[in-house]
Amino acid sequence: MKPLLHRLYLGLGGLAAFWALGMISANEYGKSAALMATALPGLAGLCLLLRARPVWFSATTLSVIAVFFFDAATKGFLRDYFGMRPNHLLVLHAVFNTNPSETNEFFRHNWRDVFEASAAFVVLMGAVVFGERRLAREEARQSPAPMQRTGKSTVVALLAVFLALHFNPTMAKENPLLYWPMRYLDYKGQADHAAQLQRDLDRNMAQRADWRVQYHGPDKNTVVWVIGESLNRNNMSLYGYARNTTPMLDSLRGDLTVFRDVVSSEPATMSSLMKMLTPASLDDPEAWTRQPDVVMLAREAGYRTYWISNQVPNDGWLGLVAKRADEQVFINKGYGRGENNVDGNLLPAFDAALASEAPKKLIIVHLLGAHPTYDMRYPEEFARFDNTDDAVMATLAAQGRSTWVRHLRNEYDNAIAYNDFVVSNLIRKTMATGAQSDASLLFSSDHAQEVGHTRNHAGQSVADASGYEIPMVVWSRDGAQQPGVPTQLTQAVLEARPYQTDRLEHTLLGMLDIDTRYYSASDDLLSPAFTPRERRINGQAYTWLQPNS
Repeated sequence: MKPLLHRLYLGLGGLAAFWALGMISANEYGKSAALMATALPGLAGLCLLLRARPVWFSATTLSVIAVFFFDAATKGFLRDYFGMRPNHLLVLHAVFNTNPSETNEFFRHNWRDVFEASAAFVVLMGAVVFGERRLAREEARQSPAPMQRTGKSTVVALLAVFLALHFNPTMAKENPLLYWPMRYLDYKGQADHAAQLQRDLDRNMAQRADWRVQYHGPDKNTVVWVIGESLNRNNMSLYGYARNTTPMLDSLRGDLTVFRDVVSSEPATMSSLMKMLTPASLDDPEAWTRQPDVVMLAREAGYRTYWISNQVPNDGWLGLVAKRADEQVFINKGYGRGENNVDGNLLPAFDAALASEAPKKLIIVHLLGAHPTYDMRYPEEFARFDNTDDAVMATLAAQGRSTWVRHLRNEYDNAIAYNDFVVSNLIRKTMATGAQSDASLLFSSDHAQEVGHTRNHAGQSVADASGYEIPMVVWSRDGAQQPGVPTQLTQAVLEARPYQTDRLEHTLLGMLDIDTRYYSASDDLLSPAFTPRERRINGQAYTWLQPNS
């Protein structure tokens, strides 16, 4: 087994060099190393097991290592190009929607990055070839000992483990030979699904004349909807949290309507947003296939629409809605929810949208907020609660929360503090728009997070109220008192209204001053005709248990 181990050391050492150069992440290195540790001894070991010629043993060894190294070099180039681990769907979309001229321009512009990745592959592969030949020469001087039964069993076992790893979809997708083919199938499946969804919408959607859209607002109007991500209001000092996590929103408190009893309809992003953006609701989840969404209605009413996002583009159903906007900006080019691409990077695109000359604008800003992994959602200077020993930590410890959950609570509160910075800046920028134009902003989250609030868990939660209890804040140029709302409806009464976000499109339509057959004033949280409905989370009736009640 020594020849196999020596060559495995060469391969793993090369992968470690790619990691040290920053071309692959620690997570990618771990998965690739696990696959190589079974593939190389298993496949090259077959040559020894079958008593193949030494040249076949060497060729198999170098081929396996070369495949892993080429994969690492490719990932390194893409990481350098995107600044993070790339979203494979974005890469494939670019590949299949380009032409020879664009391809030529791409390589002319990025030849240095291509050269650096290629050089890393050539140098490290050259080192492995040199080391393998040296080992082969040394082994040729010795009489090869026949493989013992233990060695044979080990080779067979490693090969079996290598094959078994492919039953895990995550590990299978990290096999360099399967990485892009499997992701192509994902890409094609999502593209086909999106096309089918669009065909279904086109077939089922009523004619625009049937929407009966009427705009009854001022000539100039700007409405901003900030969609937060994974924000639990119970972690915001704006809502009475013991830690000072929202100092900037706290300073704006007198200008804001802070709704204290709002819950999401779902504990996950896609299902929740579908019910926030469209007529879909808990009672009629398929209504979005038959009736227009907020972006469609806003455009029909003459609004110029903007979608500014730090989430990934082409994200299933949500990608269809985003593409309907007149202007789209996606700053997150990373894999999944990205790697340290913080929400503050959206502010320049927001400034540009505010500065546009369109008289009526709907600007939707989709943040990453406090989505796990929490420590990737804020810059280092916002790590305010790291290693904090305060009343919050003492309470969690008394409740039996693990050290790990308490650590994640600190990171989560850091993310909340950075979200406060971003959202407050968005509000202040909206406030600064010209006084001759009406302006308003709604900030809400898609869902919340359980981070040691009710049990020893950190992340999304279907069963716990903490997975649904979200912040919702409104600012308008007229202040908290909305036009048409009776004066006897005080801000305190307005803020205490119970609400669930599967009806949120009605509130947005009210802010947009749009009347349509799909608008219901009784579901508009800001309307004098608002009527509370029964709320449900995880299929059960929900009632807010007020603190100290």
